[in-house]
Amino acid sequence: MSTRPLDPDTLVALEEQRDFLLRSLDDLEREHEAGDVDDPDYQALRDDYTARAARVIRAIETHEARVSTARSPRSRVRTLGVAGGVAAFAVVAGLLVGQAAGRRDSGDGLTGEIRETTRMQLDEAVALAGEGDLAAAIEIYDDVLAEQPDNVEALTFKGWFQFLSGDESGVVTLIDAAEVDPDYPATHAFLAVAFQRLGRPETALAELDRLDELDPPPNVTELVEGLRAQLEAEVAGE
Repeated sequence: MSTRPLDPDTLVALEEQRDFLLRSLDDLEREHEAGDVDDPDYQALRDDYTARAARVIRAIETHEARVSTARSPRSRVRTLGVAGGVAAFAVVAGLLVGQAAGRRDSGDGLTGEIRETTRMQLDEAVALAGEGDLAAAIEIYDDVLAEQPDNVEALTFKGWFQFLSGDESGVVTLIDAAEVDPDYPATHAFLAVAFQRLGRPETALAELDRLDELDPPPNVTELVEGLRAQLEAEVAGE
């Protein structure tokens, strides 16, 4: 695969496709809520749009990563992203401390049996993130995912820490986590926050709706406390 950035016309086309697919997801949510799309069609279309959007976002993020590599590694955007991540980590600290309450029992769901060594790795990643070393935490999640690609906890928190560190491809990782296990509450909480910050309030509200359906534990609910009112105000243009 070529390591060169995309040409401008291709990048514009990808960005337009990304925006179209995200708008389509928003429209699909509204049509489903209005009863214009039945459940089987809604699920099939949502999966299709989500997968296509993830591929397009990956292509765009790969391009941006290549461009940023050629620039100063301490670009203003990157610096602001990291600074925001450190501040935002205080918001998620409560969720991390109480994460054990929301973990699956061994053998539950799609994650399969979690070995003790994996549990230690996941706990170490949380500890490193708590110290502000998001990059080291992400490396540990990559190690876990190399052995267990469907570990939803590793996918979810890797994506969240990617996003906090200024890497918007973390949204793609979170989408991957939602596809692996749509019933893991933290994934939808993080996606709601991420989509809100990316200027997609309607998509963020849809994630909150999915989160509410899962009856999440209090520590996850606290992460998005007050977010729904803010998103509804944004949608209303207030």
